[in-house]
Amino acid sequence: MNTQKILYQVLMTLVFGGLAYITRALDLVTPLGDVFVLDLRDFFVAIGAAIGGPIPGFVIGVLAGLPAKIPAIDIAAFSIAGLTVGWFSTYFYKKRINVAYSAVFMLVGYGIALIMIHYYNLWQFSTGLIARALICTPVNIFILHNLLLVYPRVLAIARYNGEPGNKKE
Repeated sequence: MNTQKILYQVLMTLVFGGLAYITRALDLVTPLGDVFVLDLRDFFVAIGAAIGGPIPGFVIGVLAGLPAKIPAIDIAAFSIAGLTVGWFSTYFYKKRINVAYSAVFMLVGYGIALIMIHYYNLWQFSTGLIARALICTPVNIFILHNLLLVYPRVLAIARYNGEPGNKKE
């Protein structure tokens, strides 16, 4: 691994993790019931994980979940979602599949959140969680698709030393 790649991934983690944290900490949200909200954290986690990879995705997810109303749910959901989006973005990139589709794996985080709300006996809030998944998943794919169309080398620079053919990860 070269230092430029590591620095770029640290920068991606700090920027997207910081934005996700600030969004929730400043309560820049649209309520979907008492517990779940619609905010930009999903987008920051999906984009940061898809570009940065699984480890930055996990850290961004942790930062996104820290200021939540029930941090245990959001930390678990966002960190696992970031990890899976990052892993599948790497897999899709190597298989020459559109990396934007890795954002679908944010749904893994929603699955974790559903398990957690069952654990905390908060089933009454599951409709807000499902609404959030239905809104955010297609928007994440749309944003990532267009971002990678406009800046096609951003993924190669972040993860593969600037060369799309150089896949030493």
